[in-house]
Amino acid sequence: MARRRKKDPTFVDLAMQLAVGCAFLLAYNITFSKYGASLGGAWLNPLLVIIIIMLAVSIGFRIYYVQEKLKKANIHEIDKMSGTMFERYLEQFFKRQGWQVKRTGGKGDYGADLILSSATKKVVVQAKRWKKNVGYEAIQQSYTSKDVYGCHEAWVITNSSFTEQARDGAKRLGVKLWDREVLIEQMANVNAAQTIAVKEPEQVDQNATAPLSANHKQDEDLFVCARCGKPVTNKVKEYCLSNPKRFNGRIYCYDHQR
Repeated sequence: MARRRKKDPTFVDLAMQLAVGCAFLLAYNITFSKYGASLGGAWLNPLLVIIIIMLAVSIGFRIYYVQEKLKKANIHEIDKMSGTMFERYLEQFFKRQGWQVKRTGGKGDYGADLILSSATKKVVVQAKRWKKNVGYEAIQQSYTSKDVYGCHEAWVITNSSFTEQARDGAKRLGVKLWDREVLIEQMANVNAAQTIAVKEPEQVDQNATAPLSANHKQDEDLFVCARCGKPVTNKVKEYCLSNPKRFNGRIYCYDHQR
């Protein structure tokens, strides 16, 4: 059974904890106030007030800490990124960690998006900027690309989570997983919102019209993305058409091939 992607803690979520705590203490107070003389006397209510204040302050600090952590991690902006921009973002992150980074995305990349190199280690990274949970196929691709690129380790990094099958497969194959929680932790540690900045690759003007041949309908079907309508290169077109089972005979731009 697949795990649902965990939602980031919000003010409402944490405030509910305070409400539950207060409700418990109120019930405690009502129950034992009848027997105050024998079970607490005059100090019972002041003690409950102090406990509630301490609980409220503790949850208040927790709310502040969580919100600041999410801001530093820039996770909500990451959620809006395209797959390509997410790769570029991770590229900048790992460079700041001292890695030499090579982006490999494109035809025949075997599921590898980044190759990280240091003096002692070489790692292949597959980046998944997804809304849904990442499945076992990504684990298989990453494991295969490790041998193809001669790497010591394979990592899969996502802003989402992983299915149970993916987690089990990763454990069996030795693939390291970064889910949403790990990504937030890593990005917050470097204050990514302030220290990492990348821009989307220049987009082709979709309003511009290119000269069409006499058989212009066929040209449109062959040279634009079937999902977003963005023009694609002949190389991308040939890659999609050479993999009919994967793309069902249609053409997709690089971002929508994932």
